[in-house]
Amino acid sequence: MATANRRRFLKLSLQAAILGLIPSQRGVAAQTQVSDSKVVWGGSGFNVPFDEIVSRLGRVNQSLEADNGIGWKNWIDSLYSALTKGFKGVVETGPDIEIEFSGDPGPIFSVGFDYENFLRIDIEPGEVRDDPSNGANDLAFYWLFSSIRIYTIRIPRQGSGLISLVYSKPVRSFNRSLLRTGERSENAFVIETLLSSESFSLSTKFNQTVAKIGFEESFFEPKHIRIRSVQISTKALDLFTRLGLEKVFNSNFFASVFGVAINQSFEASVLPFVMTDYLGRTLAKRFDQELDVDQIFKDMDSDIASYYVEIDIKGGLRKIVGETAGQQLISRGLAMEARFIDAANGQEFFKARLLKAERREQVLGRKNETWYRSNDSLYFCLLVERMVDDFFKGLKTENFDLLASVGIKAKDMNQEPLKRIKKVLDSCRYGA
Repeated sequence: MATANRRRFLKLSLQAAILGLIPSQRGVAAQTQVSDSKVVWGGSGFNVPFDEIVSRLGRVNQSLEADNGIGWKNWIDSLYSALTKGFKGVVETGPDIEIEFSGDPGPIFSVGFDYENFLRIDIEPGEVRDDPSNGANDLAFYWLFSSIRIYTIRIPRQGSGLISLVYSKPVRSFNRSLLRTGERSENAFVIETLLSSESFSLSTKFNQTVAKIGFEESFFEPKHIRIRSVQISTKALDLFTRLGLEKVFNSNFFASVFGVAINQSFEASVLPFVMTDYLGRTLAKRFDQELDVDQIFKDMDSDIASYYVEIDIKGGLRKIVGETAGQQLISRGLAMEARFIDAANGQEFFKARLLKAERREQVLGRKNETWYRSNDSLYFCLLVERMVDDFFKGLKTENFDLLASVGIKAKDMNQEPLKRIKKVLDSCRYGA
């Protein structure tokens, strides 16, 4: 390939891994605007439709909007600070700086929120050792799934513009603490999940990602994988509805868990399950000359996956298997199927049937039904995470004990399909 036709590529420098930009016409866009050392801060928003933000991501939205939006300011300031300090190059424009229409902006960093779950478990006085509040606190848990993404843009001057997705990393933040009741405490808890310096926070995960990224010329391009659909069977939905959890265990949750697990085990390029225009709305206000960014996003070919995953949640159980005067032993389980499809021919080449159940004790005799609902929410979340994480870890490391623990039968463990799916996922890895 001639030097003039080379595309510039993203490099995860600390791991000596290189990510390629998108091929064909995207290569043209890449040539016109990617600079070795210059990037742009794009913004942060919600990876769900605008009218679903309150219902699907209401906690993080409420916490960021509280006190006249001070949470948003602190969040954006933190991300921009991490980008300017951690990126090995120049950040050309920030939140309050206009992008020059006459120039070619560098790669655009953004962070989007995908899914959240907040729950409380009531704590009785004396139930938690060394708790000085004497039962005034509840045990709170918060999951926040997000995506760290990098785009490139070709500005529409004489022809049509183009947005290309260069890098997509799904991440999971998880926080737990004894928490006082009240909106302010909950808001602070969510903001801590975003901004804390602890390893669990989204800010820390963003900092770590930024520090690894640089740009160079290369011929390498990984393949991309995308969770294309999530179906929840009537049987599984009936169980979640009976437990009051039908809003918690939705398609965004299962897609988020799968995406994070694939990325963590294989460092794979996982494309968004939901694509929204929050970045487009942000960019439209950032240029020094009016720009029809919406049209660029409408023309964006986001379906660039080489492989798809289709998930079916087949069913579950929640059963009392033992009981004493003060304790119940609860068995919870879930069965799901994940089909892997080659986008080139539409053919399924691997099907994983996953099954996992766990038993846990809980106190008997609580009058507040939300207590039981919170326990079920917590332990089903942990069950799904462990099942999916162990499946992909087992594939990556060829750990047959892990695969067996999630329902993969011994007779199937050395079969060609398992070897094929591992090879496929490795081909989607940054730096493969």
